[in-house]
Amino acid sequence: MTYYEVTMQHNADSLLALSRMQYDLFCTRNRIVRTILSAILVIIGVLNYSAWWGILLLAYGCYLTTSTYVSPDRTAHKLTAQIKQSGKPFPCSRYCFENGGLHIFAMPENKELDPLPYSEVERVGESASYFFIFRDQFGGYMVPKDALGDKVDGFRKFIEEKTGKPVALKASPFRRMLARMKRREDEPYHL
Repeated sequence: MTYYEVTMQHNADSLLALSRMQYDLFCTRNRIVRTILSAILVIIGVLNYSAWWGILLLAYGCYLTTSTYVSPDRTAHKLTAQIKQSGKPFPCSRYCFENGGLHIFAMPENKELDPLPYSEVERVGESASYFFIFRDQFGGYMVPKDALGDKVDGFRKFIEEKTGKPVALKASPFRRMLARMKRREDEPYHL
């Protein structure tokens, strides 16, 4: 039985979104170290702004803060350039979410690829426009929310239940808190 069936046509923006979510979900340690180092450098730079090296530390600390996605963006742009250079269209896939796992079909040939059992899903993420399902740290799939229509909340619950993984939200801390509060309201009362 197919619970959800979605077609995903990639473009340059979707590859960028996929690359950034992959970075967010799998490079947490890098982001934490980068943030701490940035804060330390900015503080030292501000305290020593009259020295040339203080200004240099301040500038580098600010660069670390503002360049979080340089690496994933470079990867996405490189992949986009390779696709355009090949003259082939961007990848298109059809996903069938069934009871036992995710069945993936390469379009337009409608050729079935290796299915993905829900137990093998490494991480699940969500942004304003997409759900992301990662097989591992090297590759994942995107489900456009537009294709789900009014079934977005149902899909989120379905994928969390089937994979046993919480959906990581890519949003501001305030929006994440609101989403968690909404989910708690939907849960049955606990004693």
